[in-house]
Order: sequence, then structure tokens, then C-alpha cells
Amino acid sequence: MDDGYATALSVEKDDVFALDVLRPTAKGYRITGAAFDPEMLRMERYLEYDDDGEPRARYLFTALAEGATDVLIRMSPEAGGEVDVYRQVTVTIGKGRGFFG
Repeated sequence: MDDGYATALSVEKDDVFALDVLRPTAKGYRITGAAFDPEMLRMERYLEYDDDGEPRARYLFTALAEGATDVLIRMSPEAGGEVDVYRQVTVTIGKGRGFFG
């Protein structure tokens, strides 16, 4: 998810999947959370880590119901200020729509 603002993926109901992004610390921002529909997705875990000196963040979700929803990964300036959307991921959940379906 490093190359663009918006991404889409398809999973099946009950699949567990990860969204992995570069943290925007070099640009003076920090990740402040993710907005998503809790009836469609359950966040299992959030992890910040370093990958060869590159600060990254990983969200782990479980798909709960068929349909489509957005995950909005939010950021704000480290010095304070308004929250903005850093990445938007459209997740389509359904039978036969998964990575291998």
C-alpha cells in the first residue's frame, strides 16, 4: 500500500488479512488510527515496527460479513493539527471473491 492513496482488495468472509503501510514520520506526520465498519470488519491487532530502518504499521483484520466497506487509515501532524486520511482501502467481502477464490 505504499504506492498510492487508494487501494482495493477482495477477501472471503472469515478471512484474516493485513494492511501494511509506511508510517509518514519522514513527512512530519503520525498515524492516529483507522476508521472502519465494525459490523463488516474486526481489528485483531495493530503493530508499529521497523523494516530495515523503514518505519511501518500493520493492521490485522477479520472479515465478518459479506459486502463492501472502506478502511480509512488516518494521520495527523506530529506538531498537532487536524486529522486527515492517509490511505483508503476498499475491502470487498464475499464468497468466491478471496485471494484464491
